[in-house]
Amino acid sequence: MNVNDIHRIAELARLRFTDEQAAKFAADFDGIVSYIGAISAVDMTGVEPMVAVNDHVNAFREDVAGECLTTEEALRNAPKKNEAFIKVPKVLG
Repeated sequence: MNVNDIHRIAELARLRFTDEQAAKFAADFDGIVSYIGAISAVDMTGVEPMVAVNDHVNAFREDVAGECLTTEEALRNAPKKNEAFIKVPKVLG
């Protein structure tokens, strides 16, 4: 990972970094990758793959409809609302 890679990733994320910041991120990233690479040095001979570290099974409950809020109760604390909906700022474009 180099400074140009960091700037390209930052551009995709719409972030801006100085060259000094990008150099630090590149060094940090290389350190993380090296640390994770240490896993390959572990001898896994005879170790069975597993899905989870314990034997717990998900405990599902029956999906039963219960008491619901009325429209008035649901809208009571909304800062902006109309007769049936909470108004929120537009998030597109």
